[in-house]
Amino acid sequence: MSAAERQRTCAACGGPFAPGERTGLETVIDGGILYVAVHIGHSTYPPRREIEAARRIA
Repeated sequence: MSAAERQRTCAACGGPFAPGERTGLETVIDGGILYVAVHIGHSTYPPRREIEAARRIA
């Protein structure tokens, strides 16, 4: 069973996965190595400082 099938929702935004939708996988270390599924283009990692600064200026 894939991470997306187990989770049923995106680890980043909480939105549901559509059947057959492509997803990304991210590694989370929390007392062990876990893999979480996210929508393509989403991330559970904080944005890089440069990217965040550019968003605030724009």
